[in-house]
Amino acid sequence: MTATAERTRNRLVHELTGHGRLTEAWRAAFAAVPRHLFLPRFFRQTPDRSRYEAVDANDPGALELIYSDRVLPTQLDGDDARWDESRRHGPIDGVPTCSSTQPALMAVMLDALDVTDGHRVLEVGTGTGYNAALLAHRLGSPLVTTVDIDAGLVRRARRSLAAVGYAPTVAATDGAAGHPGNAPYDRIIAACSVPQVPAGWLAQTRPGGVILTSLHREIGGGLLLRLTVDETGAASGHLLDDSARSCRCAPAPPCEPRRSSAPLPRPPGTGTRPTYPARWPTTARRGPRWWRCTCRVWPASTSTARTARCSGSSTRMVRGRTTTSPPAWWNRAAHGGCGPRWRTSTAGGARMANPTARTSV
Repeated sequence: MTATAERTRNRLVHELTGHGRLTEAWRAAFAAVPRHLFLPRFFRQTPDRSRYEAVDANDPGALELIYSDRVLPTQLDGDDARWDESRRHGPIDGVPTCSSTQPALMAVMLDALDVTDGHRVLEVGTGTGYNAALLAHRLGSPLVTTVDIDAGLVRRARRSLAAVGYAPTVAATDGAAGHPGNAPYDRIIAACSVPQVPAGWLAQTRPGGVILTSLHREIGGGLLLRLTVDETGAASGHLLDDSARSCRCAPAPPCEPRRSSAPLPRPPGTGTRPTYPARWPTTARRGPRWWRCTCRVWPASTSTARTARCSGSSTRMVRGRTTTSPPAWWNRAAHGGCGPRWRTSTAGGARMANPTARTSV
């Protein structure tokens, strides 16, 4: 199995490199870390994509699945017993609550993280531990911290990491709180999607540090957001071309936005109110991968906000969070669309919203 695993792993690395997804900085890590040791069992979808079938890593064809460029669910409905149920009775219904991320997306996110030697990284959403192993291979175990709210996942990930020679800090805790014990971090990467960027992530990131996460809507993960934190604790950044279909972080923090006619407050330590440019192509033909949005986020402390309109954008800027329409509304937005609505609440972070329903998800 070892020779076959190495051969299929090298084939995946060659595929990702050839498609421009895997850069030279991460090629060695993907070539060295055995993904199959982090996936002793998982699920695959039935051909009609309606149900899930349990797969053991020793099953015929399992290695080809593991070293393919696809998402592999490892847990359904938050219940590890569902795998045994499927093993006994065949394909079952369920909702994935933990998955091994698509390798191409992992490569893109790790490259966007832009780490250098000596950087300290926090990963939110340990899952199988495979992504933490890639980080540990690149940076060294002492500089990597990974957290997950599911204690069972954390135990298995810790064992898998130890089996391949890595020993990052692995903790069972709510990812929204980060991990203050090893802060501050130069980089924070979320392997799960969030409805808003938690204030704790901002507080635990060094000035100049980067936060990379995906924002989710009701239908799941969506847009990749890259923020850089400044000396005031505020963060600014942009949405990346690539979309992410990640499992949601749990539990999702509640947020009840309110409207007001008060002016948008100034960010801490600045003398002028910020501007929020949103750039769209002149036509919709290029598709959602050409969509860009520049945003600024800072911790919310009051409940004042203003409503404004801006032609040609369906981006909503919110104090303490950024809400944007997903690619599904591309045609509408590219031809005038709806203007941004600036809203706020006492909760911080970045949050997706549905501009049609005009309610937060």
